[in-house]
Amino acid sequence: ITIIFKNVRQCVDQQLYQAELDNVPAAFADGSVASGQWQGHDLLTVWTRIAGRHVEIRAAHIGTLLVVRQSGRSLGLSIRSPRDVMEAFGPDQDLQLCVWGCPPAQRLNTLRPLPPLDSSRPADVSAHDHCATLLPAQDVYYQACVFDLITSADLNSSAAALSALQDARHMISERERVHLLLVTSAEQRAQPHLTLLLLPLGMLGPLSRA
Repeated sequence: ITIIFKNVRQCVDQQLYQAELDNVPAAFADGSVASGQWQGHDLLTVWTRIAGRHVEIRAAHIGTLLVVRQSGRSLGLSIRSPRDVMEAFGPDQDLQLCVWGCPPAQRLNTLRPLPPLDSSRPADVSAHDHCATLLPAQDVYYQACVFDLITSADLNSSAAALSALQDARHMISERERVHLLLVTSAEQRAQPHLTLLLLPLGMLGPLSRA
């Protein structure tokens, strides 16, 4: 996962954060953990939650929180940001965040046979059944869980969706909004101007930028 914070004049310098499996750094690429100040407070900071596996990046100047964590053998990126920040660029610009839906190359072909799950559990246990036992609602986290299981055939991959749900509970104070159920376009227009993106690495391209 690569995250680039662009330079903002008289605010923050450009910063680069990069993470990979078994290496979730506690600092930006230049070794710093903070950039920019306003009234004595750091505007861009890296906070370590679990050394080498879980960090939070707070970008106060754009009201954004990012969580990078390793769950099993997957990297996850969760973002809480104002809607106008996330939609500042159109879908024709290559930001590689799935704001407008995943690219065709990253969509599942549901017509081909699915690989069997690698488990000692009974063979009739499906990805849907497994995820339903772990997650309380059939929402985007459930869908991500099913996606990861189908594409990896590894039951341990469901940990990424569970971590994403944990991030959502931390980021969203209104419990009724945590589960991100599918809504109609009219309902979506009525939502507060806040966007939460929960992007297990399996659902991302090779580069993510904020």
